[in-house]
Amino acid sequence: MAAAACFSVLVRRRSSGLSSILRSAFCALAAPTDPPTSGRPATISALKRAILSESDPDRIADLFQSAAHLRGFYHRRRIFSLTVSLTVDKLARANRPDLVDRLLSAILSDVKCPKREGFIILLISLYSSAGMMDHAAAAFNRIPQVLGRSGSDKSLCALLFGYSRNRQFDLVIETFNGAPKQLDVVPGIGSYNVFLQTLCQKNDLETARNAIDEMAEKGITPDIISFNALLSGYLKNGEDDRFDEILEQISSAGLEPNIVTYNCRISKFCQDSETLKAEELLDVMVSKGIHPNLKTFSTIISGYLAEGNVNAALKVYKRMKVTKSRNKSEGVPPNADIYVVLVRGLVEKGEFGEALDICQECLNNKYELPFEVVKALIDGLVKNSRIDEAKDVVAKMRTIVKGFDIDAWNKLEGELSLQAD
Repeated sequence: MAAAACFSVLVRRRSSGLSSILRSAFCALAAPTDPPTSGRPATISALKRAILSESDPDRIADLFQSAAHLRGFYHRRRIFSLTVSLTVDKLARANRPDLVDRLLSAILSDVKCPKREGFIILLISLYSSAGMMDHAAAAFNRIPQVLGRSGSDKSLCALLFGYSRNRQFDLVIETFNGAPKQLDVVPGIGSYNVFLQTLCQKNDLETARNAIDEMAEKGITPDIISFNALLSGYLKNGEDDRFDEILEQISSAGLEPNIVTYNCRISKFCQDSETLKAEELLDVMVSKGIHPNLKTFSTIISGYLAEGNVNAALKVYKRMKVTKSRNKSEGVPPNADIYVVLVRGLVEKGEFGEALDICQECLNNKYELPFEVVKALIDGLVKNSRIDEAKDVVAKMRTIVKGFDIDAWNKLEGELSLQAD
């Protein structure tokens, strides 16, 4: 029951983007030339189409298992990874951990399964993405049986990351500390970085700092990810002196700051009400070819709004929509939080025209704004005799509000209708 509950929670957190990515990738797959087999997909393409169109979890599992007859299925690594990820994703959304285990256990015990650590790491990752960490640990423990040797830092890192993503932080620490004796695996840079991030999430910054020193003693050179973990921890804890010390260590070690490093520095400036310096650092990032992300812009926008500089926040918002993102596409799409803080800030400043434009964009993207923010905007539009635009906001909100919010919105809309008519 506990595994199923954890599985259900994690499924709700999964990004809806996975299926669309897989769907696009599968379109380019070449079909093998295996002869048709009665009742089973004859090609990878046929299997893909069948899984994508099927809604019955049991049938999805049967379809995947029917692919075992396809020539080279396991050994075409990219195709196999996409297929099994798609299948597990659909079963996860159906809340069927039993079927996930049925498929992955069968793969691991199949004599045709590749005897490679990377293959087992894939299974560990799939189990952990489904919240089934007991099964992920069991897959890790089968490495000596399958490979005839112990796992490496890579497989240990995959297991630790699985515990971390499932917020089982105590198991990350217990497994890491016991790895040399109990698992016969010496942690390397990957495992140390997961360990460091976990310690910082638990706010055990002293142990994390000592772990950095321990790495050097064991001949493991901390990288930018190692220092970023501490940088984030000290930022969250408000330890300015330690934060600056880590920045100095990064510089003295000759490490190149990455997006996480810059975002931490930007957050620090904004916390200190020096958002202009944060925006200047944004310019430095771009000049160095580091693509800012949603967090970068969100932090700066929120910083300007906290300082009461709505116009500066609005300029950064407009800039984010034309700045190249990491995937080289133009514009970093805003999220609901950015829309909310901007509309609220603009309404408070009486900038109802700008607030309306952003509100409409938000609603067109199917994001629901907090009712008090919408009410404040509508009140402002009505007072400025922009009745039709107020009505349009009401109508769009009506199409977006769902679930338990519907009754509350209907009540609020009833109060607004007299003003908007």
